[in-house]
Amino acid sequence: MQSEQLTQKVAHTLKLRLLTVKKRRELGPDMVRITLEGSDLEGFYTPGFDDHVKLIFPDPATKELRLPQMGDRGMVFAAGQEKPPIRDYTPRLFREQELEMDIDFVVHGEGPACQWAMQAKEGDKLGVAGPRGSFLVSKDLDWQILIGDETAVPAMARRVNELPPNVKVQVYVLARNLLTVGTMEAPDHVTVNWIPSLAGLNGILDALRAAPELSGIGHVWVAAEYAIAQSLREYWVQERGLDKGAIRASSYWRQGDQGEDAPRLD
Repeated sequence: MQSEQLTQKVAHTLKLRLLTVKKRRELGPDMVRITLEGSDLEGFYTPGFDDHVKLIFPDPATKELRLPQMGDRGMVFAAGQEKPPIRDYTPRLFREQELEMDIDFVVHGEGPACQWAMQAKEGDKLGVAGPRGSFLVSKDLDWQILIGDETAVPAMARRVNELPPNVKVQVYVLARNLLTVGTMEAPDHVTVNWIPSLAGLNGILDALRAAPELSGIGHVWVAAEYAIAQSLREYWVQERGLDKGAIRASSYWRQGDQGEDAPRLD
C-alpha cells in the first residue's frame, strides 16, 4: 500500500445542534467527561478518530447561550452580535441508540471551556457544530504510532480501541498526571508510554529514539502544541525518513493563544 492510499478525506454536511448535559464525571485530577444528550444527535456521524466538533459555550458572565445561524460556509452571527466562546473538541464516544455523546475536557487552566466543564451540571445547554469533515486513516496497517499531549488523549483513545489487535501500536502521551493516560482505556496489546509534561519535546524524542523500530506499512499521528507538533513532524520526515503521506501532524493549541482556531500543520 502506498502512503497516499493510507488516508482519505470525507466531507460532511455541517449541522448545528443544541444539546443538554446529562452527566458530569471526573476521570482524574486533570480530566472531566461531560455526557451530552438530545434529539439533535439524530444523524450525527463521526467516522474519524480525530474528528472535531465546535463547542459553543454560554457567555461566561451572563450564562446566556447565543447560537448562530448556519450558512453555506459555516456559522453566521448576527450583525453586532458578540461571538460566544467557541472551541474544537474530539467526540470521545457517540452512542447512536441512546443519542448521547461524551466529550473529555482537560481542566487545568482558566479558559472558557475549562471553566465551563468544571462547573457544568445536569440540564446545562451547549451548542455543537460539525464535524465538517473527517480524515480517515486506514486500519489495514502493520503499525501505528500515536503521539500527543493531554488534549489529544480522546482522539488517541478512539484510535487504539478501533484498530485490530494484529496492528502494533505505540502511544506516547505527554501529560502532567499518569491518571490522564489511564482514561484512554487502551487494550492490552497497545504499548502506552507516559512522558511527564515537564520533559517536553526532548522527553518525547528520547522515548522515540529508545523504542524498537517497526517494520512494514505504518502511520504516525501527532497532535500537540504547535511548536511540538511541528518539531515532531520534522523529526519523522527528516531524521527518520518517513514519507510525508504517512504522517499527520496537527496543532491542537498554540502557546499563548486563547483563540478559537489553532493552525494545522498537515
